[in-house]
Amino acid sequence: MTLRHAISAFAIVWLALAGALASAKEWKSYPEDLYKPDVSGDNLEKEWSMLTRATRDAFPKDPELQEVWRLHHQGEFAAAKAKGLALGSPQALYVAYRAQTIYALYMTPHPSGDGIEYAERTVLLKDAADNLQKLVDAMDAGKIPYDDQIRFWFAYTMGRYVELMKPTWGILTKKAKMKEMLKYANKIPPQTHIPAFHAFRGGVYAAIYEEGYLARVTFRNYIEDCDGNVVGYEEGTLSQFRCAEKHLHDAPFPTLYTSYSKALHQIDAVKYQEEIERYRQYGAGAQVPRKVDTMIYNVEDSLARADIIRQRAMAPRG
Repeated sequence: MTLRHAISAFAIVWLALAGALASAKEWKSYPEDLYKPDVSGDNLEKEWSMLTRATRDAFPKDPELQEVWRLHHQGEFAAAKAKGLALGSPQALYVAYRAQTIYALYMTPHPSGDGIEYAERTVLLKDAADNLQKLVDAMDAGKIPYDDQIRFWFAYTMGRYVELMKPTWGILTKKAKMKEMLKYANKIPPQTHIPAFHAFRGGVYAAIYEEGYLARVTFRNYIEDCDGNVVGYEEGTLSQFRCAEKHLHDAPFPTLYTSYSKALHQIDAVKYQEEIERYRQYGAGAQVPRKVDTMIYNVEDSLARADIIRQRAMAPRG
């Protein structure tokens, strides 16, 4: 590579990073037409169990950390990130990068084309994953208290980054990144009551299965049911999603069902045809499961539902 090309490549990366990670003040505002809960005053604690039903976070005792969460649940992602970074505690950093992850997934354009690695969504997800990994590594080294939610959110953010980048990577890179993600995720106790973690694992198992025979052989020892037993891909996928449903009781979240639908399609589109379509309808809100009144309790739910509807509208017919 010539010096001119090296400088040009550096400039492209720098501009992409600068554009995507510029001051959070430049982030878009939460859509005014979408639902968001009233978390003012004591309402944050009153609504907490439903606001965090997917990840089962403990209600924070620190008023300043409560404010970071409040900003996040009001859809003020830029402010939540800024205040979380300013506080600097592991829990505050977790909420800061959780806000960044949600913003990246639902409020930035879906990347496409040759510049996918420089797209705003990709860069924001990688930045969040890299910083969350530092927290997880510090936990593993005994430098900060252990926290399942932080470890899960790192694995989830990394997984969404890998999902975007997979089409651009070679086989060896994909294999290495998937192994890294699964090793971190598998340190979470198998019987954890984090519903989103079980849905995440089920989705990952089905995605690996769809990759083909070599991928299935490579990762087969990572596929576990909810009791931590190594099982086959279909059994592992079903077990994890059923655990998520069990822990959520009558309050599922929209992406649980869209992920479940996609996973069943990857495992066996013919065998699970009826379930696939039913879960698609659940995710988009066209139908609701028995005993469920709503799946929209927080801004994460609202953005996810809007994204599901948008993707369905854009999908080819027939």
